[in-house]
Amino acid sequence: MTDVNEQSFSAGNSTDSPGSHRKLSSRLRAPAPLWRFRTGLQPVSVVRTLKAKIIPRIFFTMKSLATPATDVAEQEAVDPVIAFAALTLSMDDGAASGFIDNLLAQGVSVEKIFLDWLAPAARRLGDQWETDETDFANVTLGVSRLQRIMRQLGDDFCGDISHAEGGESVLLTTIPGEQHSFGLSMVAEFFRRGGWNLCTGPFDSHRELTSLVHNHWFDVVGFSVSSDRRLDELKRDIGSIRSGSRNRRVGIMLGGPMLSTHPELVAAVGADMMSLDATTAPQSARSLIDHMKGHA
Repeated sequence: MTDVNEQSFSAGNSTDSPGSHRKLSSRLRAPAPLWRFRTGLQPVSVVRTLKAKIIPRIFFTMKSLATPATDVAEQEAVDPVIAFAALTLSMDDGAASGFIDNLLAQGVSVEKIFLDWLAPAARRLGDQWETDETDFANVTLGVSRLQRIMRQLGDDFCGDISHAEGGESVLLTTIPGEQHSFGLSMVAEFFRRGGWNLCTGPFDSHRELTSLVHNHWFDVVGFSVSSDRRLDELKRDIGSIRSGSRNRRVGIMLGGPMLSTHPELVAAVGADMMSLDATTAPQSARSLIDHMKGHA
């Protein structure tokens, strides 16, 4: 649970029927651009760079999806995810959504857009922030645009919701105080698609989180771990959930890219399992429920 205080990461209501792909660029409305907060950057030069370098590269990449490669070396030099991430910071609010429209028109599935475009672009923006390539205001702008695209696509993605499994309940959240939640919001869409009863954070405080699990039944609580800065707090939260949860056999899952290199964190903080793949996380959660029932 591999990009914002939200009580629900499930997609908002839409007037479009499931399966309809009316252009995102015509559906999205954005806040005023935040370029003015970025120091040392002239908007005119950014637009010029996008028109002269970035957008032509995107066009070349999109064209290569439909035609045989003629120059492998040139294609390898183009990173379309980096180009797409740049579009999320464009002064043109419709640039990123227009790019996604092109993918949809080519028949790319919503699931692939989630996993191959939105999630990597969010990671790219996070890397740019960590390395001081861009500032917080611009990262916030870019991630908010990715969030809106994902929510608009969410109804199409979840149009075939399955209720066959009985509607188990899951709480997905970050450690209270953590701000990186785009990956978690994407995982939530896969749970919603699977017919789960879904509640999401992040939460402002330890007390708010523990009060929720004390008063409401959850089969599974999942935490997204984005860094090692709050592991002591995570361990405390998990201990409090186990001792005060309304469901005394609640399962605890961890997710996030950090777990791929540090799987030992699962045992260290007192969780039951980890899941690194958004597509299989709901199935893993159901297996965890069965495991917890078997050890009652």
